[in-house]
Amino acid sequence: MADNEKYYYLKLKEGFFDSDEIKILESMKDGYIYSNILLKLYLRSLKNEGKLMYRNVIPYTPEILSTLVGHQVGTVEKALEMFKSLDLIEILDNGAIYMMDIQNFIGKSSTEADRQREYYNRVKKEKEALAEKSVIALQEKGTDQTKSNKAISNYSTDFEEFWRIYPRKADKAQAYKKYQARIKDGFSHEQLCEAAKKYADECQRNRTEEKYIKHGKTFLGEATPFLDYLPKNAPQASIEMTDDENPFRKG
Repeated sequence: MADNEKYYYLKLKEGFFDSDEIKILESMKDGYIYSNILLKLYLRSLKNEGKLMYRNVIPYTPEILSTLVGHQVGTVEKALEMFKSLDLIEILDNGAIYMMDIQNFIGKSSTEADRQREYYNRVKKEKEALAEKSVIALQEKGTDQTKSNKAISNYSTDFEEFWRIYPRKADKAQAYKKYQARIKDGFSHEQLCEAAKKYADECQRNRTEEKYIKHGKTFLGEATPFLDYLPKNAPQASIEMTDDENPFRKG
């Protein structure tokens, strides 16, 4: 028999059901169902040395496991929670389920202690690899954001004047994009500064908390709230909205 075929059978010691974990598990309501599910998961994981993940790509969800073990989804979910709390399984960030004591039940020539140690190291390495991927993804996201901010590092003199007047200094790069868009729409720099000053005066007069003051990008957004701070007879530009910005576009 080839060595890898030895993973296809489960050997339980006579004291398996006398272990603290199994006794605690079976003392619960539906506990005997939980132990039945546990044994089925052990058997299901044998071909992959204790790891439950279909073709190492698709995680086994409670819905999938419910079909495989023949119990209701809610029962499977509760069982998994109990298994985790008793350290019988570990679920990684990618959805992989590891049966933590499986090496004690696999028929193979090496000692159980060696296999268990090797198995824990395997789980640890996979967790570390997932954590490293998360860190790299966050770093790449931060780099992209930095590049985006650097792309708008030289603001126009007119916008800097507007920004000095505006009462809330947040998300300057996005505010600059909206400022440029409104200028392109035909509003003048003087109009935008006038609106910003009146809004700033209103916020100061009403002692508005900063968290309630509009962001510059909102104040200059397509909804044109800044128009409330311009004279009613002031010339107004026509704003062309893209399909994504137009709430009345047809689907």
